[in-house]
Amino acid sequence: MNPNKTFTLPGSCSRFTATPTVFAFPPARGGHAVATHRHACSQAPDAFLFSHTKRRARLALGIVCAGLSLLLAACSDTKHLYVATTGSDANAGTQAEPFLTIAHADSRARPGYTIHVAPGTYKVAAPSKRSAGILTSKNGTPTERIKFVSDTKWGAKIVFSGTGIAWHSKGAYVDIEGFDITGTGRIGILAEGGNEKITNNFVHDLQVSGGCNGGGGAAIDVWGPGGGAVIDSNVVRNIGVQWLAARSCNTVQGIYVANRNNRVSNNVISGVASVGINSWHGATDSTIVNNTIFNSKMGIVIGHGDSGATGAGTRNNYVANNIVYRNGHGITEMGKVGGNNRYADNLVHSNDIDWRVKGAVSGTISADPLFVDYQGNGTGDYRLQRASPANGKGASAHLFLPLPPGSPDDGPTNRSRSDSEESPRLAPDKN
Repeated sequence: MNPNKTFTLPGSCSRFTATPTVFAFPPARGGHAVATHRHACSQAPDAFLFSHTKRRARLALGIVCAGLSLLLAACSDTKHLYVATTGSDANAGTQAEPFLTIAHADSRARPGYTIHVAPGTYKVAAPSKRSAGILTSKNGTPTERIKFVSDTKWGAKIVFSGTGIAWHSKGAYVDIEGFDITGTGRIGILAEGGNEKITNNFVHDLQVSGGCNGGGGAAIDVWGPGGGAVIDSNVVRNIGVQWLAARSCNTVQGIYVANRNNRVSNNVISGVASVGINSWHGATDSTIVNNTIFNSKMGIVIGHGDSGATGAGTRNNYVANNIVYRNGHGITEMGKVGGNNRYADNLVHSNDIDWRVKGAVSGTISADPLFVDYQGNGTGDYRLQRASPANGKGASAHLFLPLPPGSPDDGPTNRSRSDSEESPRLAPDKN
């Protein structure tokens, strides 16, 4: 610093001359902090003075140490944990020293954490129908979710044995993204914490070895009092497929929702023993949009029944822009059904029975969807050809919002069922 140089800064004491002797840092009017020679701003308190002595060196060293401490604290709280098949639960959970199990990573997580799971095969056991190979229970918050992420989409493969559940998530505000899940049991992902996001997973070839009546089953099952789940962009294939040809099993589903305010969107579902997307028990206010369902006993079911059902029935469900193709039944209402259920701009074709609903139906396309490469076993390319009748025919995005509470029923249509029709029991049994 030039000992005779003069600087100007905003504020009442705005000029200072730097000297090698004594400096003060008084506050200036107008909110600006300024540095000044003591004699140029004599109101500065003595407590703010320091000189080129050992005291100044100690102060500078203290500032540096404090800064380093803050930096180290920030680095130690990066909110990322790591899991790998080569890891150990005795490790620190860093990228260099990953954990071995997802469950242990969950035990160390807090709101806002992301658990990264490296590619590899993770074998877990669920010996009984209520047991889980992976049990996670930590809660996130609306602004700081806990995220379990396969770092390579479908690279982290969870293979579970036994008759139970591959992954039981009890935490609220939790994301499960990008996993490959398969095995002998009855449920791939059971989410019951509330406000979960289950996205971009491949849940397939569940053998449901406990049998069709061994507690029911589903690839993805949303249960419990919470609701508010988002189930998006998953591929679900061959869930209890051994019963599909005979259509003899009602309790094994693809995606199953049993509570309120869930969104099921952009999923590709095939080879399901019972229903591709089943909204049952106390499910209501569901948004089911942009899904492709084929080669299953039933495509979509909207209904109320068994535990959790109410006298008012399921209401305010919006089912739009889905392709429901070559199933036993297409889109069906069952059990107790209330008002304001809307079915807009769906392509429903080549099912044994396309429709059995009372809610308002509009914009239905009844034609071959013209997939790029349709294969009934789920291994094809289910994008649409340019000439597909579904191209550009979807409902507007704003229609995905339910009508306000108390809105009048859209009224019956001629695609209806008898009020006295009995509903089969479709629910996985959690008890």
